[in-house]
Amino acid sequence: MTIGDERQGGRRRAGLKRLGACGLSLLLAFACAVPASAQPATAGAEDFIKVRLEPGVGLRTLSQRYLDNPDLWPIILSVNNVSDITELAIGQELLLPGNQKRLSASALDASLSEIQRANESGAQLYAPILIRNAIEFRDEATVRDREGIYVESIDLSSRAINRAEAARLKSEEQRDVEAEARLSDRQGWVEGQKTSENSWSERDLNAILNEQEKLRTLSRSTAQVVFRDASRLRLNANSQAVIQRMRVDPLKRREEAKISLVEGDFYALLATESDRNQLQVELENVDAKIDSGSFWVSQDADGAKFSNYDVRPVAITAGDETLVLGRNEGTVVRPGQKPGRKIGIQSRIALQTPADEAVVYGGSVDLGWDAAETSGGYWIEIAHDGRFDRMADSLWGIETNRLDDHPLPPGTYFWRVAALDDFGLPGQMSSVRKFELRTDDTPPFLQIRTPEPGAVLREAAVTISGETEAGAAVLIDGAVADIDQSGRFYLTIDAREGLNDVAVVARDTAGNETERRIAFDYVADQRADILYDRSLPRDAEGRFLSANEVLSLAGTVIGGARVSVFGAAGTPRSETIAAADGRFALNVPLSARGEDLAIRVTTVSGYAYEETIAAAILDEAPRLRPTEPLPQVTASALLPLAFETDPANRVAVNGTPFAMAGGVASGEVALVQGANTIEIVATNPVGLVTIEKRTVVYDTERPAVTAQEVSVEDRGETELFEIRIGATDASGLAQTSRYAVRSGTAEKDGVLRYNRARKVYQGTVELPRRAAGDVVTIVVELADVAGNVSQVELVR
Repeated sequence: MTIGDERQGGRRRAGLKRLGACGLSLLLAFACAVPASAQPATAGAEDFIKVRLEPGVGLRTLSQRYLDNPDLWPIILSVNNVSDITELAIGQELLLPGNQKRLSASALDASLSEIQRANESGAQLYAPILIRNAIEFRDEATVRDREGIYVESIDLSSRAINRAEAARLKSEEQRDVEAEARLSDRQGWVEGQKTSENSWSERDLNAILNEQEKLRTLSRSTAQVVFRDASRLRLNANSQAVIQRMRVDPLKRREEAKISLVEGDFYALLATESDRNQLQVELENVDAKIDSGSFWVSQDADGAKFSNYDVRPVAITAGDETLVLGRNEGTVVRPGQKPGRKIGIQSRIALQTPADEAVVYGGSVDLGWDAAETSGGYWIEIAHDGRFDRMADSLWGIETNRLDDHPLPPGTYFWRVAALDDFGLPGQMSSVRKFELRTDDTPPFLQIRTPEPGAVLREAAVTISGETEAGAAVLIDGAVADIDQSGRFYLTIDAREGLNDVAVVARDTAGNETERRIAFDYVADQRADILYDRSLPRDAEGRFLSANEVLSLAGTVIGGARVSVFGAAGTPRSETIAAADGRFALNVPLSARGEDLAIRVTTVSGYAYEETIAAAILDEAPRLRPTEPLPQVTASALLPLAFETDPANRVAVNGTPFAMAGGVASGEVALVQGANTIEIVATNPVGLVTIEKRTVVYDTERPAVTAQEVSVEDRGETELFEIRIGATDASGLAQTSRYAVRSGTAEKDGVLRYNRARKVYQGTVELPRRAAGDVVTIVVELADVAGNVSQVELVR
């Protein structure tokens, strides 16, 4: 079920009621509010809120609504033993922490206040173990609070309060003891030497320092000394000092100390609430009486250097002269010389990056700040706490106003920077900034809401939207998307025609990435003509032809479109889906020898358009008529042919296509000697065929003469000549042959007829009697059916 505001408010009032009922003290209040048995595995229903995941409500929304912070969404996954957001489903019941978070935050605040009270009472000096335990318990509580384990966080905060209170009470009881100091923080290698020791030895953290004890730091090392009144002195790298004298009057809260700086430098921050009587700093040939609560001093081969940051003075004596430094003033005392002039130290510079309270991911951090007016370098301090009691690193003489890729372990850090002038004097420290260095290798969650996978869109402008972690960046095909504080993002892109495959990448501040891909189709609302295959049979009127009652159509349209065919009355005839490249083919039943059909194209986006075609059934073989009869015999090597037929038909003779013009197919056929088969094939557009075969003889040989005979019969005044000529020919002989007779001056011609049975040409001619000695000449021309001619000359 979904928890309403009324029930939620009731639970809050119940939590406050339980907290108030315990009374007595803050410590007892937390003890009552969080019983020892209230662990996540056995917690009662009052420790959690049950909600049901509803459509449109993300984890960030639930975290904001019930935990007051949208960035606490991983806690919901942890409490419900869910490793990835994709495992959640709409309608799933989830457990959310109830009033534990608010109790945990209150407990953390109370423990911090109690620790500060203990420190102000001198707990670091008089009860170091107790106060360290209190700090450790609170650090652990902070981690548990961040992880969402609020019951453990509250329990650890209660322990921190207990230890801090004990430390404060112990410190107040032991204030009036012999003066001594403590090594409260050390970084790197720190050594010490007491008067009873013959050599230097390493000093442990919280080691007690006595009068006349020497202390030194090596390279990349620092050491912090804490006095009874919580005043602090930090030795920087390669420094050595001697605690010459420490005296304390507990009743009057007055302390006296003298420090001898052999070499190096230190920074001092004195307790402001103390009526410190005197702090003296002794250097080679230089003495300083310190009333200032904040100052820096160094000793090297170039002499002594001082910077005072407090309104109270620092009096420097060298030789017989004294120079008093006021606030933000410094000086350099050369070896064997009197104090030099006062120098105004560098003013405070501003920090740039990272921002205060920033979270930095990885194993290093980039620090940046404003450049100073002079170029003497910079002094950077990085600590685990805002008071710089626990130093993480101290870097002197950084040349530029940046520190890149500085390695640090994961944790919370505080940092500040001071500019150095040309004399090497550090200026005022900058304000303090805090950052957290985290190791994060968990990719951000990423959900894509629009468009839906596989969607088919009709507009080129496509908005891709979704949700990811707050603070993460989203790249859509490399372009940066707009994203709000809750992690909701969107970007409108111009889709490409067809399939679009878009990469969406969410990148968190730690550099972890999650990639999702969304595929969709974009099909523009535009009409594209149907391109029918040219091989489809059509007549002169453009009608699509079929040899039967089924018309086959094929062509190209928009890829993936639906192609539907309807009759004149709107009745569906056939339908298919075009391939991705737009190719389609379908068979359409025909209901008449000629009819009109509607072709409708519907794209994948739903856009539709139509066009009309005409179809006809052509089921008769083509007609074929020669323009002239084909000869049976010819003496010509090329036989010209021409046929009348439908212009849509194709005509081929002996496999050779004939040219079509005006409904006449014409061409020539090459003949070979003898009989030639002529095959004429006519094909109509739907493939029906008419075939005719003829034989044409190609003959170029003249008739052969097989016999020749002339006989004469005397008839008185005339003579009767009988002519017989035998002949043969492969292609056949002509039925007649011509002859011409000359006798003297007389001439006469005629025709001989062919006797097929005897295979001879024969005939008679009657001539006047010739004179004695005259010769009769007879010339006969023999022709075959191909027109070849042979001549025979007879003399009598």
